[in-house]
Amino acid sequence: MASRLFFKTATPLSFAAIAVASAPVAFAESPRRSIYDNDKKEEELAPVPGTIDAGVAKEGELEKFEKDHGVSVENVGGVTIKSPKALESNIKVAREWFADKVQQGNEYIDQAFNKYLAVENSVTKTVADLKSPNEDILPAGIYITVAALSGSILTRNRNILFRSALPLAFGVAAFSYFLPETAHNTGALVWKYEQKVPEVAKAHVEAKESVDSFAKNVRKALDDGKTSLESGVHSTRKFIADSTGLQLPDVDENDKKK
Repeated sequence: MASRLFFKTATPLSFAAIAVASAPVAFAESPRRSIYDNDKKEEELAPVPGTIDAGVAKEGELEKFEKDHGVSVENVGGVTIKSPKALESNIKVAREWFADKVQQGNEYIDQAFNKYLAVENSVTKTVADLKSPNEDILPAGIYITVAALSGSILTRNRNILFRSALPLAFGVAAFSYFLPETAHNTGALVWKYEQKVPEVAKAHVEAKESVDSFAKNVRKALDDGKTSLESGVHSTRKFIADSTGLQLPDVDENDKKK
């Protein structure tokens, strides 16, 4: 009786143990893939051009797709990149045009800056060459300014021609007197630039000849006046001597004694 009861109890437990032992083991997570595994090539990850389906593009399929659709297909890191050839060409042309214009702009700026430096150096050298090292700007510059202002004062009630010409003439005359070497250098520079314009150079020559002729006539008139005065004095002295018997000393003799 007891053995029969034990058999009835043990039999279900045995079947339960066998069922549990034969059940498959279920894992919560799948095995992790190593980052160094390279089971698939990058080309296998790239989708077929024109689709989102993963797969390996057949040989010549990319070339055919590029030819049919007018695009260029490139596989970068497993990603298929498509770009229109016309757009690439236009962007290239625009980029080259822009780069060329930028280069031209840089060259133009460099040329303009070089011209500015050349002009600046030329002006600096010219001004330095005008001034004579043997002459001082001060106080000669003050004297020249006073002379020009004196000409303006003398012609304050005259017409516009005299009010413009006389101060300039006084200033130029004072400039030539107080700074002769600097005035000579300035005149040479002015003549150098005037030669570039023949009409101006010709007018300058004619004006200079007129001034020289006027100065020559003035000197001649002064010499003639001096000679006439000396002759008159000599005639007067002789007349007094003949009339009164008084012998007046001659001017030339007094000068010789001195």
